[in-house]
Amino acid sequence: MRYTEEASARMAETFRSVGEKHGYENVNAEFVAFKHFKVQWQRSYKWISFRVSDYLADAPGCVLHDLAETLFSKIEGKDVEYSEAMRKWVLDESFCREKRPIFIKRGRYLSRGPVGKQRDLSDSLNRLEDAGLIERGSDIQAVWNCDYRSDLAASYSVLMRTIMVSESLDNADIPDFVLDYVIYRQCLMIKEGIQSFGRSDTCDISGNEKLFERYQDAERMLNKLCLAL
Repeated sequence: MRYTEEASARMAETFRSVGEKHGYENVNAEFVAFKHFKVQWQRSYKWISFRVSDYLADAPGCVLHDLAETLFSKIEGKDVEYSEAMRKWVLDESFCREKRPIFIKRGRYLSRGPVGKQRDLSDSLNRLEDAGLIERGSDIQAVWNCDYRSDLAASYSVLMRTIMVSESLDNADIPDFVLDYVIYRQCLMIKEGIQSFGRSDTCDISGNEKLFERYQDAERMLNKLCLAL
């Protein structure tokens, strides 16, 4: 993702200004091309350095300021949440639409679309919509993950509204309902993650997976395939 020197300088100045108010004499901050949206930091007594996801390179000044305030408060041990301005900006569908192609491209094991060798993940999303299990127009995209080192049937990104399904399931012999259930579970996690973003580190789908009629059959088959959810 490209960003200007002006954007980098603006972000660094914002973090420096907020850091001074929190007692730091030397504050550094730089954008980094992480795959996932995240921030890392290192610090000593009066020195701190941040590595900030470059998905925020075009964020408004108020969002960067709120992020800095939240991070410094968390570092001080305070129980704080992201501001509403921050949540609204990163959870907006336009953020997902603009950043998701970059996110997928950065995933070295991810396909560029839903069509695999034998299965099309879009078919599962369409069946779930037809069954009323997920909302139409939810802007969720599913792609294949060919990293066989993982025993996960699928994983997900809340902000990118992306489901990454193990290529182990790209098999015509696996029933549709198994693949549908895997994607349905991830859709539930994304929906809950959007609601709890910045407020909780865990997603609780509260038994909603049982709304899927054949969830027990699907879970048994996934166990046989040694794939976890």
